[in-house]
Amino acid sequence: MPIPEANSPWMPKPWDTAYAAYAENEAWWLGDVEKLQAMYGGDQQATHMHAGVPHRGGVMGALYRGFWGRPVVANENRTRLHVPAPADLATLASDLVFAEPPEVRLSQANEKARARLDLIANSDMAHVTFNQMGEMKSALGATILVSRWNTAVEDHVWLEASGADVIIPTFISGRMTEVTLWTEYVENSTYFRHLEHHAPGYIEHALFEGTAKNLGRRVPLDAHPETRQYAGIVNSASVIETGIERLTATYNPNVPTIAWRKKGSLSATGRSDFAQLHQLFDAIDETFSSWIRDLRQGAGRLIVPEAALNLGARGQGASFDMNRELFAGLNIPGNPDRPLDQVQFAIRVEEHERTMSGIYKEILRKSGLSSSSWGDYDGQQGAMTATEVTDRKSASERTRDKKLLHDRGAIARQSSVALELDGKVFPGKGGGLFDAPTVTFVDVSQEDPLVLAQTLSLLEAAGAISTEQKVRRFNPDWDDEQVNQEVAKIREDRGTVMDPTTFDGGPVADPAEPDPEV
Repeated sequence: MPIPEANSPWMPKPWDTAYAAYAENEAWWLGDVEKLQAMYGGDQQATHMHAGVPHRGGVMGALYRGFWGRPVVANENRTRLHVPAPADLATLASDLVFAEPPEVRLSQANEKARARLDLIANSDMAHVTFNQMGEMKSALGATILVSRWNTAVEDHVWLEASGADVIIPTFISGRMTEVTLWTEYVENSTYFRHLEHHAPGYIEHALFEGTAKNLGRRVPLDAHPETRQYAGIVNSASVIETGIERLTATYNPNVPTIAWRKKGSLSATGRSDFAQLHQLFDAIDETFSSWIRDLRQGAGRLIVPEAALNLGARGQGASFDMNRELFAGLNIPGNPDRPLDQVQFAIRVEEHERTMSGIYKEILRKSGLSSSSWGDYDGQQGAMTATEVTDRKSASERTRDKKLLHDRGAIARQSSVALELDGKVFPGKGGGLFDAPTVTFVDVSQEDPLVLAQTLSLLEAAGAISTEQKVRRFNPDWDDEQVNQEVAKIREDRGTVMDPTTFDGGPVADPAEPDPEV
């Protein structure tokens, strides 16, 4: 989406639909109980705003009010707690891919170029960015990777990740060709919006002053302190020329969307890991709140005569504190010889724990993750065999493999753009236009290492596998160069280590000769 005209509606269609979903997912991700109550249980006529997007609590509540949508009687002390299951799910999804950082490498380049790429894509800060990207796209459904630079801050270009709820992309045939990032600053009832439009060859900055639902008029960049820094670096058209023909942002979806596959440009967006899980998130909050309510109500109390209450001043009656360790009063005769009655409600620990375990299993199953990925809530008792352990990990590994298809492409593409841009902004330091780098993720073996080693040993004994294929099988993420180097080392070791019991005094085989197994 190019920079819109002044006084345009905000949020522009059809992105108002997407942003309503982003707002719901963000509320669960942040654990913002006030937003959850407003979304699911608000007044039927009330309209709640999130980033300028109208959110009718009554409409969403009519579909599913659930635990957070039920009204609370005034002055009632109801136990309502949020379990951070959505945030844990987003973190787990990110860790599954980016806990071990990927390696970004150039196959054909000089050492200076490789060193610049290391600063851009293999540094600690780049790894932090990738982890942030993984968590955001799990919760929101998509992110973009943007190439950034500031000569006063760093001496190289770097990568930055932004979530789907701060971007408005333009898709052609399912590929992002332009994108507008936006930031909102609210001062009383005035909304300042900074729009940053990325297109091939340039980046345009614009500042608008408007209302919650209207973009308003375009004002100079120095009209707000947060955007004043851009006023001195743009040209007369409020544009920064990048000097390269490629887009300085890359779209990175989580997994393909389902809900919007028939909605035009929205069909190219991604799907959040929270999709179809909101009711389960709500149910686990209700379960845990019930558990804590049992704990609170299970505190032992005694029913005592009214005479034991705290009497107030004349006309103010009597009162009691429900949190007192011993007494609770009833309006019964104050017979001192009457025995005291004890009230002790049951604390249903096992029932609540089993319910939470079942809900966690359903959350993980829908997310494509193994039950064992989430602490003790795995629904499995007792010891397991190695095969069972492998089976329980396979779901997470399959999901990881699917997500890597998007992550690998996005990182490779924007790392290449950043390296080319680095050559323009910091000439002579090694950056420039090279072939796309390769992105290698640490392998999460889907086969038990002991089982794999035994298999390879049996194949070798049967003469059914070569040294090269053994190396490839044991290191599936290696490229041809790495495999060939390892095969050469193995042949060298075999050529220098001899078995004295079989050595007949004849000539030693040349290590450079081909392995007879190959």
